[in-house]
Amino acid sequence: MKKKKILLIHHSGLLGGAGISLYNTWKTLVKNYEVTCYIPNDPPELLTFLREKGLNPSTFTFRLGKLTYYSGGNNLLQPRFWYHALHSITQIKYWYSILKKEKPDLVLVNSKVLCWMGLLLRKTKSLCFVRETIPGSPNKLMNKIMRSMLDEFSAVAFLSQYDLLQTNLKKAKTVVAPDYLDIEEYRVKNDKELACVNLNINPRSFNVLFVGGTDRLKGIDLAVRAISILKNENINLVVAGKDVGKITGKGIRRTIIKFKNRHSVEFSKQIKAIIKQKSIGEKVNFVGIQKDMADIYSACDILIFPMKEPHQARPAFEIGVQKKPVIITDFPNIKEFVEHGVNGLTFEPNNPEALAEAILKLKNDNDLLKKLGNLNYEYTINYHTEKYAMSRLINKIEEII
Repeated sequence: MKKKKILLIHHSGLLGGAGISLYNTWKTLVKNYEVTCYIPNDPPELLTFLREKGLNPSTFTFRLGKLTYYSGGNNLLQPRFWYHALHSITQIKYWYSILKKEKPDLVLVNSKVLCWMGLLLRKTKSLCFVRETIPGSPNKLMNKIMRSMLDEFSAVAFLSQYDLLQTNLKKAKTVVAPDYLDIEEYRVKNDKELACVNLNINPRSFNVLFVGGTDRLKGIDLAVRAISILKNENINLVVAGKDVGKITGKGIRRTIIKFKNRHSVEFSKQIKAIIKQKSIGEKVNFVGIQKDMADIYSACDILIFPMKEPHQARPAFEIGVQKKPVIITDFPNIKEFVEHGVNGLTFEPNNPEALAEAILKLKNDNDLLKKLGNLNYEYTINYHTEKYAMSRLINKIEEII
């Protein structure tokens, strides 16, 4: 019997949480379906990663139209929102040609920012995977507009029950399918000392991991300020991820990229200035993008995720594989995954003093550290495995095709 065909469409060439989730979804779907995937060819990070994993996506050369209105995204007064949104108008003909060429039984778009495609897919079985939290009140005009677009899909998947209830769809079928991970990819391969040697990190300090580079949304400034408060303690901050202040490319291309990312570049400079001003350069280790996260989790004792606005926090359960806890901002959207005093600690939003207090609490209480770590492992095994998450998604796919 011929397998049914699924067309995956992904919005970014960056290798972030959504890109990893795309890989995991594709890897599972291909067991039962014929899968074709389209992603941007630039930046090339995700393309390179997928090819290294034995997957060969089709690529397009343009910047895909997106509605970047979500918690931590752009608002309607920012030119950047309209820059991304207006691209979609010029791409309608292209995507109709892809639908005609591929003839999929189902189209799966991998982010809410592509909800506008629901208008193109009215005659096609379709599913949008919402990986973002709505900003502000669900009754805001733009939230209502995007809700109506999501309702044009046959089904919509959410990472949490919170996001499903906030979105409150009327027509589309819905399912909660949390992100999952391949447990073996995150298990301990090296002990702390060897992992630290591999990453040039001090193995004798209490190492606090921040995954997010110099991303403002994920709270690098709060992380740095918390470490400055704890500067007299044997505590180091390890920063994994892209430093947006480092611009690649040459000539006019470099100039254009630097201009487009000028606010991020300036923010990165501000972070470096804080580190210098507080004299904590020796306590902050930038290790860059890590394709293999196992060693970075082994090198650190805890993870902090001090997001400044509600955001998805994949690293919180990735580190759970190694029985380590997370300290995370107390927003409603994370309560299904991190429970204060159970598998992690939460702290008041935008409060570096509260973050520092939580870090010191875990450093000084080894029994609590182990207890929370063990329970974070249980949460990860129970809710973020392929069997649990993907069975829900596949059941919904089978229901609509």
